[in-house]
Amino acid sequence: MPKSKNPHGIFCLETIWFDERSNPSTRSLLELLYAASDIPIPFVYRDISTFEELDFCLGRWMGRSMYKKDYQLGDFGILYLGFHGSPGEVYVEGDLRSRYGEDGVNLNEIAESLIDKENIRPDCSGTVVHFSSCSVLGAPSKAEEFMERIGAAGVSGYKRRVESTNVWAFELMYLIELSHLMATKNVNAGTLGTLLKKLKSKPEYAGLANSLGFTIIHKKSVEQ
Repeated sequence: MPKSKNPHGIFCLETIWFDERSNPSTRSLLELLYAASDIPIPFVYRDISTFEELDFCLGRWMGRSMYKKDYQLGDFGILYLGFHGSPGEVYVEGDLRSRYGEDGVNLNEIAESLIDKENIRPDCSGTVVHFSSCSVLGAPSKAEEFMERIGAAGVSGYKRRVESTNVWAFELMYLIELSHLMATKNVNAGTLGTLLKKLKSKPEYAGLANSLGFTIIHKKSVEQ
């Protein structure tokens, strides 16, 4: 994926929620982030409801060889995935998991969507994948394996079940901080570790971060 100098934009893929009263579109959050930030945060938003759509959109973000160069979205270094989730997997079909027993998409399958048919390792260096989903990072070993496989700088998300209103309140702060970091500094184990420490300790962030079970997995955390 070609990198701009400061790839601080957000590429968002979100399920089509069946109950939009309790799960409003994340697009509203992204529009607020763009308008309210000192450094405007550009974004691309796509609503999806099938694995095929997920695979196609991830291929565009990654710039797999089957896609034209013009489709590659290298200015958007934050991949935001908004789905229902459970440890190590997400559910792309809205609320169908609870209604009809939808099969999940595991982190290994998401990694496969970022890899060329020739099994070329994707160039996700300097990117952060954020799972705005319940419990996905409740399987830390799977998240670490996913991060290592795609070569991302970090993977963020929640270790436990979360409510959308609390998540939005926290992510308004987190995504501003993360995007500003990506716009001004190199994103690596040191800078992501410092950001996580800030979010878990400063009063304006810590209450929500800790109650949600938020974490950022990065290379240093894997090595420790």
